[in-house]
Amino acid sequence: MINAKFKAGKYYIGDLAKILDYSNLSILELGFGILDEFKYLNFELECDEITDNSRFIYSVDSSNFGIISAKIIDEELLSSRILTLKNGFVANKFSGYSLARIVDFKDEFEVAICDNKITFGNIILNL
Repeated sequence: MINAKFKAGKYYIGDLAKILDYSNLSILELGFGILDEFKYLNFELECDEITDNSRFIYSVDSSNFGIISAKIIDEELLSSRILTLKNGFVANKFSGYSLARIVDFKDEFEVAICDNKITFGNIILNL
């Protein structure tokens, strides 16, 4: 098992290519790392979508899936990609379809990769 503790706060969970510009996306390493001052987990996910234990369906367009502080989200970049922040989700600006989540973790939480599942606190993705 590979794991790391993350501080309480709001975090983006989803396809990292939706919220990061090319220069930031290109320097991400697989696994845990730090981008600017933000801790992240980035892993390859080779599918079009994945569902978590609350039945939320994440849209996956690139192979860079993970978690990072929501503070890194640039709303101008989202808008240029026809995306918007809407009620705790990153959504398509026109259809309103939710593509990724912004989760507010009230306490420190663990992100772990174990066997065929990833956990982000109480959110579980079966791979």
